[in-house]
Amino acid sequence: MEALKKIEEELKGKTIELSSLDKDRTALFVVDMVNGFVYSGALSSLRVAEKVKNIAEINKKMKGYKKVFFLDTHNEDSKELLSFPVHCIKGSKEAELIPELKTEDSEGKETFYIEKNSTNGFHAEGFKKWIKKYEDEVDNYIITGCVTDICILQFALTLKSYFNENNIGKRVIVPVNTVETYDAGTHDGDLINLFALYNMHVSGIEIVDKIK
Repeated sequence: MEALKKIEEELKGKTIELSSLDKDRTALFVVDMVNGFVYSGALSSLRVAEKVKNIAEINKKMKGYKKVFFLDTHNEDSKELLSFPVHCIKGSKEAELIPELKTEDSEGKETFYIEKNSTNGFHAEGFKKWIKKYEDEVDNYIITGCVTDICILQFALTLKSYFNENNIGKRVIVPVNTVETYDAGTHDGDLINLFALYNMHVSGIEIVDKIK
């Protein structure tokens, strides 16, 4: 318990002013805020639903910025469905972006909606095209959404390690008030969320309480 308290203390107390980041060189990533992880289906989570307001707020603050919305989308023969319950089948309501993010705040010529067939959006074909186009233009990568210990963690770590491998100086930022995981059986949301955030923290990803 003492170790957990120390981890919590190490992660808390940092904030970033959005105005301190160059708008033209900053991008927002919203991971898997689809109905199937928020409101309905086998993988929906009340914990994630409680973060909708905060994610909608940062999306509004960042109107006009470069944005990527990852949409978990599977065919019925998707190999990922061997590991997880059936979810977010292409063309279903579950695979749609939640209503709170289907607003004019999300619109823009540099807003991209990228479907992904695995837990790691980095490997999606749409993101490969995005990073090739914007790698030299974006310095600050703000990651929000769900779930912290799977899709957020994998994308953030792969993104950061990609930059490290190529000796590229980029900031990968995760605001704690905009990410969440789920509760289920031995998967204790509070504990797993903390471990995921700490994993990212020690890997050079900036964990902040929020972006003001």
